[in-house]
Amino acid sequence: MRLNELLGRSVLDRQGERIGGVADVRLVQDGPLPAGGSQAALRVDGLIVVERHVTQLFGYERHVGPALLRAIVQSRLGEVWYLPWADIARITEEAVELSSARTELRPLAELARY
Repeated sequence: MRLNELLGRSVLDRQGERIGGVADVRLVQDGPLPAGGSQAALRVDGLIVVERHVTQLFGYERHVGPALLRAIVQSRLGEVWYLPWADIARITEEAVELSSARTELRPLAELARY
């Protein structure tokens, strides 16, 4: 599966209810070193899911940009969550299915900033 196949895909909680769509993928560079390479490989750490209007985020869903623009974007997106890869039960042709309930999801704003 390619990463772009995840973008826009519906996300269902463990009860099968739609909570939103995949807006972005978070990668972490801590994988094994490739033969002859000097940088660690990338691995998928989790997904960023928005409740409504899956679109490119440009950081406005967090603490980037003018306050008015952030407020407009946030009102359009609805809730924005970070889903660790470990919380994904399975990926089907139609959706990403979670092993957790909507009430257990972690808001993206709580993710440590690097």
